[in-house]
Amino acid sequence: MQHPYLFFSKADARLFSEKMKTDAALKEKYEKTVSECEKYLGEEFITEEQANGRNTQSQHADFGSINGQASRMGYVLGAKYIIDGDARCAEKLKKLVLHYISFERWFAHSYEIRIPVPWHADLCSVGITLALAKIYDIIFDYLTEDERKSIAGGILEKGVMPALGDWALPEKRIHALDSMGHNWWAVCIAEAATAFLAVSDYVPEREKKYVLDCVDRALADYMTYKGNRLFNKLGNFDDAGFFYESVGYNNFGTGTLLEYLWCNERYFGENRVIRCAIPDGLCTAVMKMAYPYTRNGKTFYEFLPFGDHSPGKEISLLAKYCVLTGIADSSMRACAATYGADLWDEFIGYNPGKNGGSVEYLPKTALYSSGYAVTRSSWDNDATLFAVKSGFCWNHSHNDSGSFMLYHKGKPFFKDCGTCNYDSPLYHAYYCQDSAHSVLKIGNAGRRDEELYRGTKFPGELTDSFVSDGLFFVQADTAGPMAHLCSRLFRNFFWLDNRLLVIFDEAYCHEENTVQLTLHFDGEYEKTENAVLFTNEDSKARLISHYPENMSLCEKEGHADHKENETEPYIELSTVQKERTHLLIHSIELDYDEHETAVSLIEGNNSTGIKITDADTERQIWFNSMADGHVMHDNSNNIICGFDTDAYMLVITRDNRQKTEKVLAVCASYLRRDGKVYLSSFEKTTAEVITEI
Repeated sequence: MQHPYLFFSKADARLFSEKMKTDAALKEKYEKTVSECEKYLGEEFITEEQANGRNTQSQHADFGSINGQASRMGYVLGAKYIIDGDARCAEKLKKLVLHYISFERWFAHSYEIRIPVPWHADLCSVGITLALAKIYDIIFDYLTEDERKSIAGGILEKGVMPALGDWALPEKRIHALDSMGHNWWAVCIAEAATAFLAVSDYVPEREKKYVLDCVDRALADYMTYKGNRLFNKLGNFDDAGFFYESVGYNNFGTGTLLEYLWCNERYFGENRVIRCAIPDGLCTAVMKMAYPYTRNGKTFYEFLPFGDHSPGKEISLLAKYCVLTGIADSSMRACAATYGADLWDEFIGYNPGKNGGSVEYLPKTALYSSGYAVTRSSWDNDATLFAVKSGFCWNHSHNDSGSFMLYHKGKPFFKDCGTCNYDSPLYHAYYCQDSAHSVLKIGNAGRRDEELYRGTKFPGELTDSFVSDGLFFVQADTAGPMAHLCSRLFRNFFWLDNRLLVIFDEAYCHEENTVQLTLHFDGEYEKTENAVLFTNEDSKARLISHYPENMSLCEKEGHADHKENETEPYIELSTVQKERTHLLIHSIELDYDEHETAVSLIEGNNSTGIKITDADTERQIWFNSMADGHVMHDNSNNIICGFDTDAYMLVITRDNRQKTEKVLAVCASYLRRDGKVYLSSFEKTTAEVITEI
């Protein structure tokens, strides 16, 4: 094939030039891009000494700056050379590539001395490799034959083969999916392989085919990997197609993989090995974690910042290559349309705004077996969204089992703190830990830090859920990661009418201790006699501690996303008495001053609950203390609000207008009243039944 061909061809560039003659906006975009040409023509290259030692805190030293420079200069000067034939740009880019292939290596010295074996590639080295390979592809016809061989050989020797040797080739491979099989696996292999496509002019066809076959199998296995119990490793994608390591790292890892797929198929045609491994529901799983909001009259998508995904972070790489490879569903096309296209995208005619797409068809509620639950009032912009996580902890997935978020009126209200620069001491000391999330702690202690490195032997789970009109229930078993402190730690979330959250937390500690609830919010708060009031611009919320009534409140010092050098407050509510068994009941009501709702504590025989009343409806939510796990051969029999039952919890909803009553029985084998059987099952189940008033 004739260069350039990796991301666009000469024919693509010619069509772009012709289109600029009649498209003023396109011409303006091009001229704006190449306006920095003179600056880059005069820019000095980074020295090997600077790359090795300028950033002593990072495991990558400062090799990432080479990738940044090569990418920027390749983009601007490459465009100017391709469209205008400016030889100065090609000459500068040639010197850049020759300069960097003269380096001893493209990664930090720290990798050479790793134990038990040295590494020969990392994220920086593959980024440099791909950036230089793109430049080689663009200026190929400017180079002499000797220069082509020298540059292609240097990129292969310094970048491509070390990376593929470490990750993909059986003769040299040192990594496995069970050790490095998170986003690095996809990025390091895919970027090195994409570069290989560009610089393999002098590689024998048989060898080229062998290398790419190994790459395809390695990337396909990344998407189908199911985990490893021995090494506490979770499968990369769950059965819904969701990548556990966060939306942002799905964008990075899977987006880079699909970038390779697109380039590979431009060269070889359809790649069935990789396509057959792409998880079903990949796009939908990502988009069900999106929150559409309005800014300056336009729609944007925020993705829930669990783990190391940052608030406001785009998924433009994933969206772009989902569209280009044809796997994007309607919702992903809608997201892609919000990002636009860069100049090189324009070369191939990629215009995401013309793809259409909508999120309206997506369900309002989503549950993931990897431990995520999301529900929303609607898919309209600036709606209300509630989300819970109770899952795995490792690497970019934080110690946050049982955490929740609440978005309202276009912004986060009760939030996740996000992340920070990974070189900061606060990354592991704060952002990855329980205190940075709205979770439960025991005796002011949380999950063990070692799980971030060794994985979670006993991960949190979402163990039960139910959805009906005006009610979303999800139960999070968070005891696993806290097994050194307790044997039971259940969080029962009841999200009512898209405005009222009721949380029943139940714990059984190994020894007498206190329990703390941490709560992170945007905005301000004030403590009143019986509540905590929050304000966030035009939104309000009221938190009430219903049980126990003597909870203590203190303000803690936290940090916001990528603001580790600044502090912000969060609150912690703690029990006062040290006990082994704890029950905590809290409610959070949004815009409480707009509704005539009363929420109060109610108590019965071995049962505790709250009553919620408004003009038309009364709800009672009951916890059966006989069902807290302390019985053995006896069932958890009780009489609650006139119902004979063994349910763990009951939600009784009475509609005073319709004169109807329905009961949600959580983990129950029977429900009876006045001789009438409403539920009967030899195995405990969660179900809603219509009862008689």
